[in-house]
Amino acid sequence: MRQVPVAACPAVTGHAISCAESFGVYWMNVLKGVAGVPRQLSRLRKHSLTFKGLLVAAVTAVAIWISLDYFYRQDVHRLVADMESVLYIAPSGEPGIRYAARVDADQVNALGEQFLFSLREQRTLVLIVLTTLFCVVFMWFGARVKRIHHLLESHARRLGFHMPLNREGDSISRLASRVARISEEMIAEATALEYQARHDNLTNLPNRSLFMERLETELQASREDDELFSLFIMDLDQFKEVNDTLGHHVGDRLLQEVSRRLTSILKHTDMVARLGGDEFAVLLPGADAERSRTVCLQIITAMDKPIKVEDLCLRAALSIGVALCPEHGQDANLLMRYADVAMYEAKRKHKGFTFYTSDNDDHSISRLGLSGELRDAISDNQLMLEYQPMVDVKSGQIFCAEALVRWQHPEYGMLPPEEFIPSAEQTGVIRPLTLWVMEKALEQSAAWERNGIHLRISVNLSVRSLQDRKLPGQVQKLVDQYHVDPKRVILEITESAIMSDPLSARRVMRRLANMGFHLSIDDFGTGYSSLAYLKQLPVDEIKIDKSFVTRMDEDENDAVIVRATIDLAHNLGLKVVAEGVENTDVWDLLEMLGCDVIQGFYIRKPLAAVDLAEWIESNTWKQEHWVTPMQAVQ
Repeated sequence: MRQVPVAACPAVTGHAISCAESFGVYWMNVLKGVAGVPRQLSRLRKHSLTFKGLLVAAVTAVAIWISLDYFYRQDVHRLVADMESVLYIAPSGEPGIRYAARVDADQVNALGEQFLFSLREQRTLVLIVLTTLFCVVFMWFGARVKRIHHLLESHARRLGFHMPLNREGDSISRLASRVARISEEMIAEATALEYQARHDNLTNLPNRSLFMERLETELQASREDDELFSLFIMDLDQFKEVNDTLGHHVGDRLLQEVSRRLTSILKHTDMVARLGGDEFAVLLPGADAERSRTVCLQIITAMDKPIKVEDLCLRAALSIGVALCPEHGQDANLLMRYADVAMYEAKRKHKGFTFYTSDNDDHSISRLGLSGELRDAISDNQLMLEYQPMVDVKSGQIFCAEALVRWQHPEYGMLPPEEFIPSAEQTGVIRPLTLWVMEKALEQSAAWERNGIHLRISVNLSVRSLQDRKLPGQVQKLVDQYHVDPKRVILEITESAIMSDPLSARRVMRRLANMGFHLSIDDFGTGYSSLAYLKQLPVDEIKIDKSFVTRMDEDENDAVIVRATIDLAHNLGLKVVAEGVENTDVWDLLEMLGCDVIQGFYIRKPLAAVDLAEWIESNTWKQEHWVTPMQAVQ
């Protein structure tokens, strides 16, 4: 093949040289860019997500560039081959045929390289634009992810969640872990809030809301499948005195121990809840009257054991009311009310537990208006006093009588004091009632003195009375009016009344003692005072509560408590009165232990003033077991 000199095509040759120079400049710029890559990569490593995105973009761009370059080279080779087939035609041997102009092969290659360079520039420009767009989008996406990170941290701080720093992995994986963490925290927080809303914070027992839900569930099962269950409402006796005397922290500890004991007694299918304050509720699925009675006895036995709180031994006496389903009804509110009625009946009669009966319910509902009628009963002379004799153990003499108020109600008949005294204390009627009792007792004492019956008179004072600074002056007026010697009047003050407001009680008691009245602490042992504290008060005697006395011949623990109380009281110079004596064995035990005064049904039930006077004047009491012939009053 004949080659055409390069000078024959000067234009083509010059353009080919310029193309070669441009091609060298192009590769020089590429090398400069490659040389700057490490520095850019070191900057991008600080943001792993952006770095990985740009790295992927660069690798993708290079792969596309190499692929396109390969295909473009193939196209150029085919183009060059086609050009040579046109420009370099072999002679056919036929004369007269004219040959086409021929170009040197180097010039043809130069033309191909120029064409390829032009295509590479276009291709590079397209790749740069696409890569730039991809990087911009990816960087925008990275910025949005970072913004989401900041929002999660902000919301976590507002919700009180702790979001630990985690630099492992890229932004997407860290975002996923943070979203999972905050989701777990929110689920845990929601669970905790739900638990707090449905449980008592102090005892961790279910509260009223959760208990009522469970009660409705049991009622639904009872309606559909005739299932039995029983409902208990229970209340701690004298819990307010614990809080007022020893402090709320001791009361809280007491409630926690009560809840623990209740939980230990019941089965896992049963439910115990704290309704509020010192009130608890128990649900026994499948329980009949017999099992309910058994559980009540177990609860009372468990609560009878002393509870030690800060070196103090307390007793958590409970009053339990029981309602049965479906025997008493199949409505939640109705059963709750029935159990509540039974509980107050148990508290009123000191029975420990009581099953609901319709008689108790009618009785309770009808009594709601008694507090309003009591004030009128005082002015209408519906009240009366009965007197229970008290005997001196050593001499066998009847030396005192306790005045006990009764209400002769026109509709309900004779009502004992426990039926109306609590409501009288709550409504304030107790103050005029106390003055009425005091006046009638002093009037009767003066009448007995005139008839030759020399008895001391004992009168009970309430909590409100000890908080009334006017009481000593009002009592003094009554003493002067009926000419009664204050030394022959014993004022009984309950232990709980003293401890509810010790400062006011001490002030009033000192004024009464200075006036000459004898002071006695009633129901001793049921409150939370101590003999050492009572020694600071101007008291002359203590009266042991009948709950310790009545069964002391059968219960060794009661006998130990009575003996210790008598010994300590005597060491402090106090007389001891035991109330609730109902048989000879208890009398003999008390006499052996050195008790000073005894009161109870064994001697005589409360009598009207006239009946008591006739009984004393008849001398029939001198033949009783507790009177020694030589000690009988002549």
